[in-house]
Amino acid sequence: SRRVRALRSGPSVSGAHLARALLRAYGRGALASMPESVIKEHIRALTPYLPPLEGRNPDKYILLDFNERTVPVPPHVTDALKKYIDEGGLQRYPNYGDMNERIAKYAGVRTEECMFVNGSDQGIDLIVRCCCEKGSEVVIPAPTFAMYEQAAESEGLVIRRPHFTRVGGFPLEGVLSVLGPKTSLVVLSNPNNPTGTPISRADILAVARRAPHAAIMVDECYYEFMGPEESVKGDIVDLPNLFVVRTFSKTWGIPSLRLGYVLSAEHNIRALCCVRGPYDVNQLAGVALRAALDNRQYVWDFVDEVNKGAKPKFEDFLRRRGVVFWPSSANFIFCYFPDPVELEKGIRSRGILVRPKKDADGVLGLRVTIGTVAQMDALIKALEELLPEDGNGEPVAKRLKL
Repeated sequence: SRRVRALRSGPSVSGAHLARALLRAYGRGALASMPESVIKEHIRALTPYLPPLEGRNPDKYILLDFNERTVPVPPHVTDALKKYIDEGGLQRYPNYGDMNERIAKYAGVRTEECMFVNGSDQGIDLIVRCCCEKGSEVVIPAPTFAMYEQAAESEGLVIRRPHFTRVGGFPLEGVLSVLGPKTSLVVLSNPNNPTGTPISRADILAVARRAPHAAIMVDECYYEFMGPEESVKGDIVDLPNLFVVRTFSKTWGIPSLRLGYVLSAEHNIRALCCVRGPYDVNQLAGVALRAALDNRQYVWDFVDEVNKGAKPKFEDFLRRRGVVFWPSSANFIFCYFPDPVELEKGIRSRGILVRPKKDADGVLGLRVTIGTVAQMDALIKALEELLPEDGNGEPVAKRLKL
């Protein structure tokens, strides 16, 4: 069609812009309607994951919508990046040196049990590609991070979706009930995104032992906020089907540089390295990481402010206002406000961004990233203006019945 020819012949555009253009031209399943495509049939049926990035201006808004570190990294990290650039390092291929050893030491595993990757998304993708045959089943408790399903669907997997619940938490029995001989992978986000639900180490080990034939991928993206007690990092030696995925995007504050890591048994790491490219991680990520690891107190200072100051303060406000929310072990809280669509607009108009999300039953809530105490004070002030008490002193939010 003329629309397709225009897209093909027009100026160079990014993948995201092309995907949006295809969606505008054809709607959902845009690629499926393109004639004579060389793309695999099941890929053509997919829809790209397009995060709501438009308008995320940190000079205009307090960004409480992507679960990022809400304050900049300290100068020792940015100074190291500037020094590397000023010394002419950009024209050379990456030389990672002891980067893997340093990450392994931080994680408390042997170097052979660790592999750095281009953001935890690449780790997720590599595990799916290496462990799953087309047509096999993957168990992904819902709601959760969208990239798990994207990776599974791109490999033609059948997805089983037990449901997290606000009261019951992790659906252990639901997960165990759908495990079978066709199960090739179980994906567990701990703590879960967007609900913040923790999964106990005992529950994860129960799943791993029930399905020794399946890979068990545990995404510990928010590990530093959760703490080491429920991590299964120490179990990778005894459970050869266990993979732990982590990131430097959240507490460490370098999501734009795309750096994560995978922990697993040595033979699993060797297999993943056969699929990962030799230069998949950019050198700037390595430079920033070394500087961060050399002076990591900034990470723990931020974690302490979130866990001991800002988060309890916001939870107390929600309780006083009668707002229903999910118990969370992460740096965000999933809340059920009355009229969340209009409330999000009101919060935005007051210079703060939060993220509308649905639970597994399709009920819309707002996922609020926990920032500094000052940032949460600003959000609380906005919510006090938008959710006043009624004439009887009853918080308006208490009218919500769930």
